[in-house]
Amino acid sequence: MNNLSEFLKRNFHLFLFVILQILCIIMISKSVRYTSFAISNICQTIVSPINEAWYNVVRHFSLEKENEQLVLQNIELLNERDNAFVIQDDSVYTAYQQEDSLGLKKMRLYDYSYANIVYKTTDKTHNYIIIDKGRAEGITTDMAVMSANGVCGVVSDVTEHFASVISILHPDARISAKLLPANQIGTVLWDGINAQYAQLYDIPQHVPVDVGDTVITSGFSNIFPNNVLVGIVSDVEDSGHSSFLTIKIRLATNFSNINTVYLIRNIYTSEINELKSNFKDDE
Repeated sequence: MNNLSEFLKRNFHLFLFVILQILCIIMISKSVRYTSFAISNICQTIVSPINEAWYNVVRHFSLEKENEQLVLQNIELLNERDNAFVIQDDSVYTAYQQEDSLGLKKMRLYDYSYANIVYKTTDKTHNYIIIDKGRAEGITTDMAVMSANGVCGVVSDVTEHFASVISILHPDARISAKLLPANQIGTVLWDGINAQYAQLYDIPQHVPVDVGDTVITSGFSNIFPNNVLVGIVSDVEDSGHSSFLTIKIRLATNFSNINTVYLIRNIYTSEINELKSNFKDDE
């Protein structure tokens, strides 16, 4: 027993050193785990927003590509739609003719393309849209412009790579329209008040009109093809002091959230205008 006591006394400092070393190792181990956890939390705090931002960037370009593909598909469908009339025989327009199942020749009247909006206004008295295509891409004045939902306006001016569009939200914009199911022709004008609504004029009082009736392009101009949606009747008033109804329509196009538009070119505009110029106004 004495020998053990003497041994412990002689080696006290050694045992103390060993114990302290063990305690230090334990504390360092715990500290490393804590530090590692803290570093992991800090890294996670820094990396998470970066990962989220990167995901949003990738998702944005993915959606942009999907939207472009959808636009191109819509263009293809528009070019294939029945925007043609049937003729029995004609050798002049063979470049645009196709034979249907009955052997009758169909002559396509319109070509479709698309453009992105780079600037637009909706809260002015005279509202415009600027698109990113111009003469270099075959854009000309008086081309019809529509959204995926309906009528937008008409191309008014063109530069080499851009074009301006007179929006339907403009006092100079007049759209020849047809009221359905009454099958009555009128004119759509914006009243300058609300960007979501316009007025349908020239509809006689005796014509039956209900809220929810459809207003489409009439096709009686060489700008818009027929059957393009303009809007839906939202209110009808009979003033009693006029031969015509006061018809309010909700526009099909929501101008505040459109980014892409479709342009419509009448293939035979120059021929139609040439014939129209031959007519003289009554004296």
